[in-house]
Amino acid sequence: MKLGVLADVHSNAPALQNCIDYMRKEGCEEFLLLGDFVSDTVRTKETMQLLRALMAAYPCHVLRGNREDYMIAQRRVRNGLEEGPVWLKNSASGNLLFTYERLTDEDISFFESLPITFVYEKPGYPAITCCHGSPTRTKELLQLQADNTRAVLDTIGTDYLIAAHTHYQGVMHCHGKTYINPGSLGISIGAPGLAQCAILTSARREGKIVWEPELLNIPFDMPGVVRDIFDSGLYDYAPWFLNNNIHILTTGIDLTPDLVGHAKRFQEEAAGEPAVWPYIEERFFAMAGEFLQIPDYSFLREREVPSC
Repeated sequence: MKLGVLADVHSNAPALQNCIDYMRKEGCEEFLLLGDFVSDTVRTKETMQLLRALMAAYPCHVLRGNREDYMIAQRRVRNGLEEGPVWLKNSASGNLLFTYERLTDEDISFFESLPITFVYEKPGYPAITCCHGSPTRTKELLQLQADNTRAVLDTIGTDYLIAAHTHYQGVMHCHGKTYINPGSLGISIGAPGLAQCAILTSARREGKIVWEPELLNIPFDMPGVVRDIFDSGLYDYAPWFLNNNIHILTTGIDLTPDLVGHAKRFQEEAAGEPAVWPYIEERFFAMAGEFLQIPDYSFLREREVPSC
């Protein structure tokens, strides 16, 4: 038996299509869909269409990630059900706003219906604990070889754990258990121009059934995805956040936490008071980008996007 594992799509429908096509050809019979389906790139509507088509054609086991949590919370804020900021066109929240505007109420209600963790169970096969961040928090980072990852492995009741969110692909063995991170399908770290995902294949080893992971890096039209960022207007919603995303797509280098952290710090130093997200001025994101040596990719509006 083969299971396809897809996570961290981030609205990258071209990459998602290539991964689905590959997994179908490889004979995947079921799919584990592990959240962060939207944001960061352009094709949110197409991504939701592809996911629904896959769910109609195959048994799919689906959970939500932190990006889906953000969309759910923003709808509650806008409907007056909870307090919080309404997203703005700036590099703090403009990327999220662009995505929110392209989701339907049906999409967000679908996200609300999803769990943050589940145990995949099928008679005759080992059970798998699945989550986006961790079984208790969509934003927890389970990095390979980290102490908190070992602690989670010790607490779960299965021999296998699959989590995403970190965008770092890999496999870890600890105390007789296996942790698998399929990597990010839509905006991978360390693999520019490649969509990361995984296939789990059942095999018999030493008299018992096990899951053998195959970590995949599947090419997609990265220049086309970058071109979409400009042509769609997404870049203008959050210029420096998108400079950072383009930097990841073209180089595999992720400086997102540093960009946001430095922009916040620069504003606090200038104003002499705490900066409250998402009210961080664009000029401080520009300062942070320059400090981190993230290029201003706006020149690509008028030029061909280079391949990796």
